[in-house]
Amino acid sequence: AESKRINTHTTVFKMAAISCISGVALPARISARRSGIQGKAVRMPRAVRGSVSVRAMKTVAESKTFDDDWLKADVTVHLLTLFGWTVPSGIAIKSYGDTSLLAAFSASIGENLANFPQGPGLEDKFWLYLLTWHIGLFSTMLLGQIGWQGRKQGYFK
Repeated sequence: AESKRINTHTTVFKMAAISCISGVALPARISARRSGIQGKAVRMPRAVRGSVSVRAMKTVAESKTFDDDWLKADVTVHLLTLFGWTVPSGIAIKSYGDTSLLAAFSASIGENLANFPQGPGLEDKFWLYLLTWHIGLFSTMLLGQIGWQGRKQGYFK
């Protein structure tokens, strides 16, 4: 009786593995269904049939309501926005000690590379420059993409 119980559990685990791997739940009448993995009929033992309930899953094809290419990324936009942020961030301002954000960020990178195995400390100005420069870059890229696609699609007429 012990070996029969182990066999029953092994069969149930095989059926669960087959249903998970194939991505389809097993229907209620398993004995008539062939598994796609081994090409053998999968049969549920009589002792287990009453205690295991298996539902067939039904996949319903959804209509396409959302454009898969929602970003509509354009190389021109990326280059123009990179240029459009690099030029203004290169203008010297007093809050960075009469230097530009780009120059301060580049100098900070150079100073930290001089101490290469050791990274910048938490209170290093590098982190402020890094965050400020990248927030500005990504904001410019986002607004540039919105403007480019809006103009292209006629939203501003």
